[in-house]
Formats: sequence, C-alpha cells, structure tokens
Amino acid sequence: MREIHSSTPLPVFITLTLGLLLNLSCGFQLLDYSLDTPATTLSVLGAPAVRDGRARFRQIFCDRLAADPEFGTEQGTTCETYLLRLEDETKPAAPTAPHPESVFRLRILIVPGFMGACYWDFAKPFEVSTARLNARGYRIEWIVVDGRSGSEHNGGQIAEALRRLDLEEDEPLVLLGHSKGAVDILDFLASYPDLARRVAAVVSVSGAINGTPLADYLVSVYAALGDLVAPRDCPHGDDRAVVSQERSVRLSWLASHRLPDSVRYFSLVSLTQGGNVNTILREGYDMLKAIDPRNDGVLLFYDQVIPGSTLLGYANADHWGTAYPLEEKHPTLTRTFFLHNHYPRTVLLEAIALYVAEDLSTRGTNDERALLTGSGPTAKDPRPQP
Repeated sequence: MREIHSSTPLPVFITLTLGLLLNLSCGFQLLDYSLDTPATTLSVLGAPAVRDGRARFRQIFCDRLAADPEFGTEQGTTCETYLLRLEDETKPAAPTAPHPESVFRLRILIVPGFMGACYWDFAKPFEVSTARLNARGYRIEWIVVDGRSGSEHNGGQIAEALRRLDLEEDEPLVLLGHSKGAVDILDFLASYPDLARRVAAVVSVSGAINGTPLADYLVSVYAALGDLVAPRDCPHGDDRAVVSQERSVRLSWLASHRLPDSVRYFSLVSLTQGGNVNTILREGYDMLKAIDPRNDGVLLFYDQVIPGSTLLGYANADHWGTAYPLEEKHPTLTRTFFLHNHYPRTVLLEAIALYVAEDLSTRGTNDERALLTGSGPTAKDPRPQP
C-alpha cells in the first residue's frame, strides 16, 4: 500500500479542517444579498401558477403607510423601506379603491405559528394591530392551535373552531396564517373539504409553505431540548411541530394533496439583510444564508409562497417582525436584546385586508400575470379536479 506523507502535523491538519468546516457551516455564502432578481418560488411539478399582485398591493400599502400617524411621518424612510421591490415588479394599473363596506364584511381569523400558543400572553401575532383595526370597524380574531403539535393535528383544531363559528351568509371568511399557522390552514383545507367551503380566502404571512432546512437540522435537537424552550404549562400535543416543517415533509404534502379551488390564496413573503434580523433569529439567518441570504431568519424567501396564490409582496422584516408586536408590548426587552422589531404591522394587516376584499369583489384583476409554473420531483397536480 502506498503511503501518503504530509508536512502538516496531524493535530494541526485536523484543527485546520475543523476550522474550515465551522466557517463553511456558520459564515460561508455563495450568493450576495441582492434585490436584482425576479420573483421566485420553489414548488412541486405541476403546481398551479403563482399570480403577481405586487403592484396593486404596493399601491394600497404605500397609501396606508402615508396615512399612518406613526410611520407616515417617520424621517428617512420611504414605502420601499418596508416593502421591498424586486427587479421584475411592474407598475400598477389605474387605482380603484375597495369600497369600505366590502372590507368590514370580512371575518378574519388569525392562526399563530410554532410555539405561538405557548407564549400567548407575551405576544400574539398582530395583537396590537388587531386592537387598532377592530376599533375602526374591522372584525379580526384568533384561532388558538397547539404550539407544539403537527399540522395535521392543528388542522383538526381549526376545523373544530369553524364548526363553532357563527358566520353570516354575507361574511367572507378569511384565514390568515403566520409561519407554521399557514401550513396548519392548508392541512385543514385538504382534510375537511366540507368546512373548507366556508372559507373565501387564505393569506400566508411568512408562511412555512415548503418548510425550512432549519427544521431538518433542528428536529433531533428539539426532541432532546424542546421542554427547555417551552413554558411548563405548554402542552406537548403530538410533539410534531418541528417534524411537520421539514422540507421533505412539506414538499411531499404539496405533491400529494389538492387544495380546494373555491378558496383564493394570497402570500406575503418576508426577507431582510442580516443586520435587520433580531438577535434570537440571527443564528438561523446565518445558517440559511449559506443557501441564500434572502431569508428572514427562519425561512428562505422562495419557500413562503402557496402554489396558485397571488403574491402580494416582500416585507423588509425578519420572521417575527411581520407579525409579532414585541416593540409595542416589550420596548425595554426589544432595545436590550436588539430584537429589530420596528415595522408598520397595522399598515401591513390593513393593506392585506383591503387587497383581499378588493380581489374577492372583482374576482381577479387584469393586471395580474402568471409568474411561475413550478418545478419539482413529482408530476402529481395539487389542484382540485373539476
């Protein structure tokens, strides 16, 4: 056998190799952060095309931002500070404001994400925004699902909540899911088709539609340490919350399930630069940037879009910034731990409600165009058949 000689001592070689691997895993990235790219999604083969609603959504968002008493007068910011513009975004058609009554008829139910119910008193998704908008005539509530259970289990909880819901005939029901909450909603729709007929629209905000590589990486860690990050009074449920967000689990689900075509779908994506990611999510951001720096600390930007949905836009925020009012509820904590939570969430939520109300009343607009047909490992079509 031929011997291999090296002038580098073995301990030094091992140290250098481990150092290189550490740098590769923690700090290495192939891509630079850039918005000079078209809208992109990752989907299974045969998935329905995503439609482009960014121009009209920007119009509504920027109008609401200018009217906001806090953010509308903020120095040194523009609308694009909070709603990013990718290179292929088109200009809007002539504006048509949705009639106020069509907005106030909406019944919006928000479903929280992973561990959301475990920290319910600390912060609910859109908690402050909901109070402000409800005071102006909106009707926004929450559906509480298990913080540590998988999507199949939580889909059943959503079904049970809708069975108890007193809904008028002229009230369009909108389910809005943040993070894993969006996935729980999709599971509900596919598993309970009779109840799904009551739903007019689904909105994903920073939704874990394709899952996240972080779930694949952390599933064993969570199995061992999950009790340390959850409050003692937070029930385990089926303890499949992380498993149900693994990339292979979510993509396989999308390939084998059909979403009802009676529902309209909308997706709002979050992504930002590393310096805008709060301290708690920064390690996740650094891990994901080895794949793509356009992420929000939990999800890659192209994994957040429901197949067949209308893409609303790209919020310049980390994964919590789009929905959780940490700055308003816990200002000292936010400043102390650099949580980077400054974002016009009330403007965002109202713009979503206005866009959905307008879309439901017009049943689609001419300026929307097909973006992507999807690609992936299977030829099954997730769309419902006539």
